[in-house]
Amino acid sequence: MPSILDAKASLRLEMRRRRRELFEAAPVAGEVVARIVVEVGCVGQNDIAALYWPMGEELDSRPLIEALLRAGRRVTLPTTPPPGSPLSFRRYTPETALKPGRFGTHEPPPAAPELTPTIVFAPLLAFDAAGRRLGYGGGYYDRSIAKLRAAGGVRVFGLAFAGQETPRTPTDALDQPLDGVVTERGFRQFGSS
Repeated sequence: MPSILDAKASLRLEMRRRRRELFEAAPVAGEVVARIVVEVGCVGQNDIAALYWPMGEELDSRPLIEALLRAGRRVTLPTTPPPGSPLSFRRYTPETALKPGRFGTHEPPPAAPELTPTIVFAPLLAFDAAGRRLGYGGGYYDRSIAKLRAAGGVRVFGLAFAGQETPRTPTDALDQPLDGVVTERGFRQFGSS
């Protein structure tokens, strides 16, 4: 019987391939997701929303970033610390000059104010109907979400293509569940969120 680590590694390989196909087949999915988030109204006036600058075939979060900024919401992007540490989140505005980060990311400079998000839109490789999320394996989002939840709560939504859903996503005790997911097919909450 494969271990959880083996199951995660195998699913990551499969989902990278699948996500690439989904990305190529749905070039405007990020725009659809942005409209859905605005229509649902899950980001309130006082919320601080953490998003990500897309890499590779991740669902394009830039239309959502732009929509939230137009609506007057505060937006942050993660900065990647050394391995084993949680992410920090720094304010992003249209005037922010992003700099290269670890793993090919783009992030605000150290001079950008650090803010504590109240809602996180996280990238992912896979998710399931129970809100289990498979990330890239570094644990950055899991550590960050655990820290934010311990400090008083945060809502966490995955941003994904609908085709990234799996029947069951392998997880362990360190993996943080999603409160919901937004895909090009709609907004879905999990559990009692």
